[in-house]
Amino acid sequence: MMLKSMRQAKLADPLFDSKALDTFRDMQDQMTVKAMAEHTPLGIGKAMREFLAKSQADLKTPER
Repeated sequence: MMLKSMRQAKLADPLFDSKALDTFRDMQDQMTVKAMAEHTPLGIGKAMREFLAKSQADLKTPER
């Protein structure tokens, strides 16, 4: 979705403008997004694990 929005925001190039090219770019964007999702995680899960581990460690420390 974001890649498609980025493409629409650029100035149109009438020389290479066609429905076939639009369809190809949509498929290309879908494959790019899929590859990015599989190989480049956002790290949200890792950040949550680290936060929860730190929180649990803080609970185990005795208070004075």
